[in-house]
Amino acid sequence: MKYSISLQFMWADLPFADRVRKAASHGFDQVDLWDWTDLDLDGLAETCRTEGVALGSFFGHRGSGLADPSQRGRVLEELSASVEAARRVGASQLHTFSDGIGPGGVIRKPPPLGWEARYQSCVEGLAEAVKLVEGTGITLVVEAINNIYVPGYFWNEVGITLAMCRAVDHPQVRLAFDCFHQQLSGGRLTDHLREALPWMARFDVADVPGRGEPGTGEINFAHLRGVLESEGYDGLISFEVDPAGGDSDGAVRACRELFGF
Repeated sequence: MKYSISLQFMWADLPFADRVRKAASHGFDQVDLWDWTDLDLDGLAETCRTEGVALGSFFGHRGSGLADPSQRGRVLEELSASVEAARRVGASQLHTFSDGIGPGGVIRKPPPLGWEARYQSCVEGLAEAVKLVEGTGITLVVEAINNIYVPGYFWNEVGITLAMCRAVDHPQVRLAFDCFHQQLSGGRLTDHLREALPWMARFDVADVPGRGEPGTGEINFAHLRGVLESEGYDGLISFEVDPAGGDSDGAVRACRELFGF
């Protein structure tokens, strides 16, 4: 297993370079970012090298989405820049989205399209996008996001992202199993997790409600950890938590206690 921490919400009062140092001090193997374009990515990569942690993943695109065929050129343009950045800093995963996501999680909606047209646009767009990463070792991670907080987002549960992976059928297109989003939109975490495991790039941990660390909400992460162990999962476990009460170090202790790293 490898263990990662998203820096988006953690140690929010610190500059990102100091967040990397905090993550390293807690023993994480890698750190993850969201939108890299407004950060000093090369500076953060250097800090990661100094601290002995990997800079693992960040958004491949954000301003445009795969569900709208008229946006495909912009998606590929954003992804191309992100692939170049990922290769430069050694990141191994780029997150992809069905819809463009603006500030505050508001989606940039496509023109009115039926479900089948949006589905087909995603499959065709991913088939084009994967050409940008072939031979690089970079995985495109299809990201389901709940439509409770992000209304209208097309990939609203893991069943759709699993269908994307199966349709494209390429080893560099995999999904994120995000417990927070799936519990809100689709539930049935155990069944969905078992089905998704062969196509998973990462297992993302955050509790419901509130996106806090394990133990703050309703998800039985000890049970899900047992499912991963029984199925022989040895991939990435990522903690994308908004620490309860703003206590980031306390959130890390809860994560480490449950997952034993």
